[in-house]
Amino acid sequence: MARVTEIWERDGERCLWCGAASWARDRTVEHLLPRSRGGSDDQANLLPACRACNRARRSQSAVAYARECARAGKRVQVDLLLRGLDRLAAQGAGAERRHGARQAEMVRDWQRAEAAVAAHLERLAG
Repeated sequence: MARVTEIWERDGERCLWCGAASWARDRTVEHLLPRSRGGSDDQANLLPACRACNRARRSQSAVAYARECARAGKRVQVDLLLRGLDRLAAQGAGAERRHGARQAEMVRDWQRAEAAVAAHLERLAG
């Protein structure tokens, strides 16, 4: 439980995927590279997630789950996700570094595409 508390305090006391502040008993840590795919329990691979979001993600990639959450209207903390992925790319083990760099690039591409669509819609409405 001490590690969970430490990660939540480090990253702002909100779930990465939905942005909610959770009861202590509902706080978990999310593995950016899931353990089932070779991720470690090292702090560089961990971000805060509420129990419901952590369970729902299963072993989906971070960018796929972030997009799914955003489509469902959840308040994904994209800045936190990018900080975590960049940290993983810099500090993780070999596979984690590659995964963090690749996922961070995909999140940034997704955000650029979202911004381009929003700008286009604004021009059409204006």
